Amino acid sequence: MREDVRKRYFNMKPITLQSGIIYGPVSSRRLGRSLGLNASPTSYKLCSFNCVYCEYGCTSVHSIEIRDKLSDFPAPDDFERALETALCDNDSIDNITFSGNGEPTLHPRFDELVDIARRLRDRYFPHARLGILSNASTIDVEKVFRALANLNYRILKLDTGKLETFRKLNRPCGRVDYKVILDGLCSLENVTLQTMFIDGRIQNVGDDEIRAWIERIGEIKPTKVQIYSLHRPPAEPSLLEVPQDRLRKIATRAEETTGVPIEVIVAASPYVRKPRRYWG
Repeated sequence: MREDVRKRYFNMKPITLQSGIIYGPVSSRRLGRSLGLNASPTSYKLCSFNCVYCEYGCTSVHSIEIRDKLSDFPAPDDFERALETALCDNDSIDNITFSGNGEPTLHPRFDELVDIARRLRDRYFPHARLGILSNASTIDVEKVFRALANLNYRILKLDTGKLETFRKLNRPCGRVDYKVILDGLCSLENVTLQTMFIDGRIQNVGDDEIRAWIERIGEIKPTKVQIYSLHRPPAEPSLLEVPQDRLRKIATRAEETTGVPIEVIVAASPYVRKPRRYWG
């Protein structure tokens, strides 16, 4: 590993979990002044993926089945109170985004949370957009698919065009089907795909990898794609950041092949852990 990368990541730890239902607003590379909605448990990371690059570290509860965890999720009434308080306490919000400590669509009443957030957004910040950052692992669940369609934007993960790399990079739990995710991404309108490119022991930037990824982009035909690399400490410390010039070459190649706009997301400054405000 390069010495500069070693110093950057080995001396840092993954960021801590969100301790409340609402966090921020945070200054986002992609979303401006964004209020975060954490629909996941606050005491542990629950996700259907265990991505090697995750800024929250390794997944504590790695599952898509949550029947024995229902009491750990925020109740809709608590979610509504926390969100309304946060909206009343802020005078400027560009976006309101479901994200948080894991995969937000695993919440058993995710569709209700979307309805609550839309209603409160319309009341307090009608010009703000409501969206999600998701790994798309539950896109085949009908009520989740309908809820996703009711959001202003859907930023959904696609880190690779190859099944074997998907298993190594995203490390999905057993019931997650890569083909189902691809079919769902093709079916959902106005999708923005997000791709994390990494190098090192596990990588998705080789020629075969990029070729397969571009093929999937052409099949899905998203509104746009956002690509980026490591800007925070990953769960797997051996990973390497992909340089900006390499990302721009990938973006140019993908745009020329598919006609889909590819945006390279670059951090404005190195990651610095900052205190956050919490509601709920």
